[in-house]
Amino acid sequence: MWLKEKGFRDLLKGWWQSLRFNGSFSFILVEKLKALKAILKSWNKDVFGKVGVNKKLALDKVAFWDAQEKLRPLSMEELEARKEAKRDFEKWALMEEVSWRQKSREVWLREGDRNTGFFHKMANSHRRRNCLSKIKINGTWLTEEQEIKGGVVGAFKDLLTDLGDWHPSMEGLDFNRIDVEEAARLEEVFSEEEVFSALSDLNGDKALGPDGFPLSFW
Repeated sequence: MWLKEKGFRDLLKGWWQSLRFNGSFSFILVEKLKALKAILKSWNKDVFGKVGVNKKLALDKVAFWDAQEKLRPLSMEELEARKEAKRDFEKWALMEEVSWRQKSREVWLREGDRNTGFFHKMANSHRRRNCLSKIKINGTWLTEEQEIKGGVVGAFKDLLTDLGDWHPSMEGLDFNRIDVEEAARLEEVFSEEEVFSALSDLNGDKALGPDGFPLSFW
């Protein structure tokens, strides 16, 4: 949705270049992404606000001028105002559809398929499916949020903790091995072209990790 806003790419470039941090490359990247996320949230609130509300306001303006036209002929300025309201409505309707399409994660549908209602249902179903209201651990149902968190963490700690029991012996087993040249190729540094090509082939709506930045951003 943001990519459709005129001048957004230049704004993004300016914000990114203005952020300064010291440390390793990975540390700098993580800190810049954190800072940029805060900037984007503020910018989104100021520029877009609530997309659904903006769409309704534009539609109300169109309806107002349509009603006025039934009562009297509209002036050139009023006709232009109605055209502008229609353009605003189309803009916000598209923005809303793009936003809900991404939230629904139904990326097999193309932009412009006009399935906003379907996207709403899919996005809400994802939320319901990802909601953990209760969990049964060691025969006991946990329903409080903190209890659920503690129970899940404790269950995985028990599962992944090495108790020092008997382990199977690996001695005497013969495994297939790769030669020295193949091993060396596995340790070669990725080129910038390879990384860029891999990123470009991925779907723009997908996020690489929990930071929430989709491939379109990269």
